[in-house]
This record gives sequence, C-alpha cells and structure tokens, in this order.
Amino acid sequence: MKVVLIVIGAGLLVIIVLVTRFFYRIGKPVNSSISDSYYYHAWKEKIIYSPMGNWFELGYTETQADPSTFKLLSRNFGKDKQFVFWNGQKQDVDHKSFIVDEYNIAKDDIRVYYQHDYGSRLSIIEDANPKTYKPLTLEKETYGQRWGKDEKAVFLYGKKIDADGKTFVRLNQSLAMDNTYLYAIVDDYTATSGTAEDNTSVVRKNERPAGEAEALNDYYTRIGNTIILSNWKNPFSLLNFDKIGAINVIDERNVVINNTLISDGKLLPAVDVATLVIVDRDYLKDENAVYYDTDKISEADPSTFSAITEFYAKDRQHVFYKTHVLAGADPSSFTVNYATGIGTDGKLSFKDGLLIK
Repeated sequence: MKVVLIVIGAGLLVIIVLVTRFFYRIGKPVNSSISDSYYYHAWKEKIIYSPMGNWFELGYTETQADPSTFKLLSRNFGKDKQFVFWNGQKQDVDHKSFIVDEYNIAKDDIRVYYQHDYGSRLSIIEDANPKTYKPLTLEKETYGQRWGKDEKAVFLYGKKIDADGKTFVRLNQSLAMDNTYLYAIVDDYTATSGTAEDNTSVVRKNERPAGEAEALNDYYTRIGNTIILSNWKNPFSLLNFDKIGAINVIDERNVVINNTLISDGKLLPAVDVATLVIVDRDYLKDENAVYYDTDKISEADPSTFSAITEFYAKDRQHVFYKTHVLAGADPSSFTVNYATGIGTDGKLSFKDGLLIK
C-alpha cells in the first residue's frame, strides 16, 4: 500500500510540474513600455511572441531570436543581431537599415512593407519610395482604410492605385479625385470571404467636375455645382445642378439640396422636405407618401405608418414587406421573430415576404 501511495504521489507531482511548465512559460516582458506581446521565456533562453500576453486565445510562438541581442522596435516588431521579427516570425528585409517609423510604417533603405491583418509575412509595397512614403489620412477616419503615398503614387492596402499620385486627394471615405478624374472607393459587401484588403477597390469614374471640393459626410461630396455619392446602396451617383444654394445633410444617406431630397444618390423631387421623416434604415415618409429604398409605397398611409423591422412595416390597414402589401395580414397583431425571420399575425405567417403554406 505504501508503494502504491508513493507511485501515486510521484505521478501527481509530475502532473503538477508539467501543468505548471505549460501554463507559466511566459516570463517577464521584454519591454512593457513598447510592447505587450514580446516576452522572455520563463526558463528557456527564448523570446516568446504572444499577442497581448494572451497565449491561450491569441497564440504562443517561441521565436528564433537571440535573447541576448533582441530589442523591440514597436509593439509587433523586434530585431536581434541578425534578423528582424514581425509577429514573432523572421522577415526577409534589410536588417541593417530596417526601421519602424513614427507612423508605424515598416521600411528599410530599399523597400516599404505592408503589414497584413492576418499571416506572418510582410509584403513588399511595390514601387513605394521608402524615403517619402507616408500615410494618406483624412481628418476624420471612420473605417481605418490603409492609405499611403509617396511623391509619385498612391497606395491602398499596400497596392498601387491607377491614378495621378501627385494630385490625388481623398475626399471622404468613399470618394477621391485627382486633377482629371473622380474615383469611387467601393467595398464588395456581397463578399463571403476575405478582408477589406481583398474586397475594396478604387474605381475610376467620371471626369472631375469644375469647382471647389467639399466633403458633406462619409459618402456625399460637393464639387462646384455637382453632388457625388458612393455608398453600399449605390456605388456611384453624380448629380449636376444649375446652382447649389442651401445644403442640409440629414444623415449618411440623405441630403437636401435646394429644398430637394437626395436619398442614396437619387433625386426625390416629390418628397416634401418640410414634413420629411426618416422612419427607419430604408423607410422614409412625408405627409403625402411613404417610400422604401427610394421607391414609393402607393398603398401606405403616412399618418399611421411605422416600421416593424428593417424589411417589415405597417399602417392602420396593411402590413408591408419592403414595398408590397402582405395580403390578409392583420397589422394590429403582426410581429416578427428576429431569430427565424418569420413574421406572423397569429393566423398567417410569412418568410421573406412570402406566405408560408
């Protein structure tokens, strides 16, 4: 019995040691004032890369760095006497001249490097001049698009843009121009994979109108007597006016120019802007009519109209799915289950606006 207890005790001791060694591999940070992701190993002669020290969820890498010569360049960059490391991995860069500048741009004397959101390898930003490359930012950045420029060219997500880099100007989050053309910055909202790097494109559109440029919000811009829009509903719209007087920006999708509503880049002259109400994301109304996604709902009563969800709405007599009436549905009892997307009044049920048999 005594032997059995000794064996069990020894086994438990081994387990405790192994568990302790597993959970306490990360030692002191290399320099916590610069990075929360690089650490000395608790007992090995190793440098550890673990994002924010959260090795359990975000990863743990035993780097090939020499601990005796390793120093930090930024949160994710470090170097030893031979190599540069990014996210804990050795990088193919010029070791001697490599720096991370005040804008967190990685570069050496020869190249500028792009830091992807995912992966462990830097990419070369082709044709970028490391001496003059810098961020190209707006005063107010909403989506954090990664723009850069040098003295000749403009780059988005590490890729060169086909535009005149010397005169290229970002107007807002979705529009830009150079001396000759307008450009729409288009996100593919239908993409089921990839990141903004993969699904954002800069598309050359019309010739640039004459006049001063003024961003109205993230999606609308005025240039002279022209209003331009690019958003997720409408990749590009250009509206010319004889003269632009009063401008009223209602929200990111709706502006009033010369007392006329523009919604998602479409003129809606029939809308009475004095009684305009933005009911919900895609529904709006005035005292005379109701609209869904700029299309008039002819059967809707504006005085009793209200939205139920993004796609369903009702007035005192009808239930609507987008622009059409759900025949027989009772507005007084109609509800929508958000989890299933099924709408019902207790008797009739609908999915995506279609009656469920």
